[in-house]
Amino acid sequence: MIYVLDPPNEVLSRKILTPVTFKERFPAGRLKPPVGIIGGDVRSLVELHLFLEPDEATLPGIDLQTLPDWIAQSIGDPELAESIRAVVGAQNNYVEGCQKVYELVAHRLKQARMVLKEATE
Repeated sequence: MIYVLDPPNEVLSRKILTPVTFKERFPAGRLKPPVGIIGGDVRSLVELHLFLEPDEATLPGIDLQTLPDWIAQSIGDPELAESIRAVVGAQNNYVEGCQKVYELVAHRLKQARMVLKEATE
């Protein structure tokens, strides 16, 4: 799917790629049968992307409804937050929502890395 997000500036790109403070982490977990839910958290968009990576043995447990608020407030990326809110609202089920958020976060990370790469050249 093609996502249209304006490239972040250099300052936002650094924030996107940098972990937030421990207090600002976002609660997350993984459902791993037969063990159950394994608790955890994410502290950056990089970690969120890894966390949402499709896996046949587990299912990510994350609140897709409050995730955009965390991205807007803790990461400082309201444009990505609104895009996530829109794709989550348009999905038929939780798994599809996770997949679309995974794709959107991958796109944003790629943009941020390109901006920083160009800034150092």
